[in-house]
Amino acid sequence: MSAGRKFVVALAMIAATAVPAAAQDYGPYGYGSGFDWDGFYAGVYGGGVPTGGGSWSAGVFTGVNVSVDSAVFGVEAQLGGDFGATSSMDALIMGKGGLSLGEALVYGTAGTGFVQGSFGYAFGAGAEYAFTNSMTARGEALGLGAWGGGPSDMRLAVGLAFHL
Repeated sequence: MSAGRKFVVALAMIAATAVPAAAQDYGPYGYGSGFDWDGFYAGVYGGGVPTGGGSWSAGVFTGVNVSVDSAVFGVEAQLGGDFGATSSMDALIMGKGGLSLGEALVYGTAGTGFVQGSFGYAFGAGAEYAFTNSMTARGEALGLGAWGGGPSDMRLAVGLAFHL
């Protein structure tokens, strides 16, 4: 074998061992690595309060997530309005914790802020699904109430988010 051929064969062997394996990462729960939930996001939501007199709501949200294996933690701010017999504004800041199942995220959330025009709280759960590399759709149910009392309303909402 000529020196040129030996050199080409040696380079091919080095290149073959330097390239990482392209195997599927199944993570600790057997699911694919899926969507990257890390980073900033922003979006819009709309929905309603099916209890009491009924009303509808709409608003915007933004937040940041951090992933540790399949666990996802984050902070989110929401600003929106409730429109029914009376109108009010909501401004919430909430903590978020959940589990990534590839392209899906299930989470719980709780926080505080102004709820229906007075200082209150919100807690609930939701699910989010990534349908592109940067867009997700979500559904969320929140119990809303004033501090010192039980939940007075339940808000059901759907939304679209853009992840940076």
